[in-house]
Amino acid sequence: MGARSRHTRRRGRRGASAQRRGVALIMVMVITTVLAAIAADLENETQVNIRAAANARDELQAHFHARSALELELFVLRFQSMIKGVLGNFIPVPLFELSGVLVSSDTMKGLLSEDGPHHEDEAKKGSYALNQPFGDFQGSFWIEEVVDENRKINLNSEGFGVGCQNFMHLLMAAVFDDPKYDVLFENLGDSRDPIRNRLEVIANITDWVDGNDTVDPVCIITQDTSGSGPSEDTRYNHLPYNANYKPKNGMLDSLAELRLVPGVNDAFMRLFARYFTVWSDTAGISMQTADPWMIQAVIRAIQVGPPQPGDAEKFQKFEQERALMMAMPPPLNKLSMPVFKQLLQSAQIPYDDAKLTQLDQKKFIRFDDISSVYRITAVGRVNDASSKITIVWRDNRAQGEIYYWREE
Repeated sequence: MGARSRHTRRRGRRGASAQRRGVALIMVMVITTVLAAIAADLENETQVNIRAAANARDELQAHFHARSALELELFVLRFQSMIKGVLGNFIPVPLFELSGVLVSSDTMKGLLSEDGPHHEDEAKKGSYALNQPFGDFQGSFWIEEVVDENRKINLNSEGFGVGCQNFMHLLMAAVFDDPKYDVLFENLGDSRDPIRNRLEVIANITDWVDGNDTVDPVCIITQDTSGSGPSEDTRYNHLPYNANYKPKNGMLDSLAELRLVPGVNDAFMRLFARYFTVWSDTAGISMQTADPWMIQAVIRAIQVGPPQPGDAEKFQKFEQERALMMAMPPPLNKLSMPVFKQLLQSAQIPYDDAKLTQLDQKKFIRFDDISSVYRITAVGRVNDASSKITIVWRDNRAQGEIYYWREE
């Protein structure tokens, strides 16, 4: 009896001990699991914080790379302005058109790299950090685009004339008049008439800027000299999305503001925004730096008769002849009024000489170098981070004047 009792007590103690060991093992496993989860979470959070800090560092470096490219481009433009008066006729291509090559980190590193070992005094080398070459940095920068705003039609300009002598209307009509745009203009107004809707868009853009309250008759095209018309507000009675506003009767602050004008939509801006600007400080279009599509619009403005099926081939011939002229050594590669007429005749493009002379005499088109306002896009990149700065800068022969600044 006593032996059985002792055996029972020993077996009970062993069971209780095993039970306690099982509970302890479960607690250890739970604690280990929780600690592992906490450690993994801390590791992930640390990695995220490190990545965020690295991205912030890279973004800051990319921003200053873009600033470096921008300042270097402004230096090039100021240098171009300095030599323009003395060597302008002997420079084959404006320097700003070479910015994509001249202003980049790769170019600067190539120009400023050391050709071979230099034997400077070690103390001097350490004192002046001569062993740290200029441009030895991570990342890159470059100029994405430099656009001469003077080679476009300035919608804010009053220098194109007024009333039936408003040559801006003539140039705008030349931009829109290609029959391939009929489908677009059929859907920009209520009449479904592409010609009428073209005239309404021209009038609406003018009415947004001008100071009167009547619809512009666009009489340089329509020959409507009545001088009276309906109120501008009538064009704003049926705006999309039930919008409610009136014409500004003031200058455009940016080209994006053009979307507020009735008849101007995203498709219109994609096709025609490149022809217009609100920044240039002269009325005329710079023919020396104008793009082919802008020169084609000028030709359409002075061309005799409506668009013809063979116009594309004639314009192509004109551009081929102009390319050959531009390949000649300076100053023979400069586009002038006599050369422009000669190119028109060579391409067999019929034009109104009186209208061309009027455009030239009243400085609506300019064959001299008037480039002074530039839209500059500078980019900096470090690893996966990038920064883009877009400015509009006016060369006033002094410090320069910034009209617009945007960072992305």
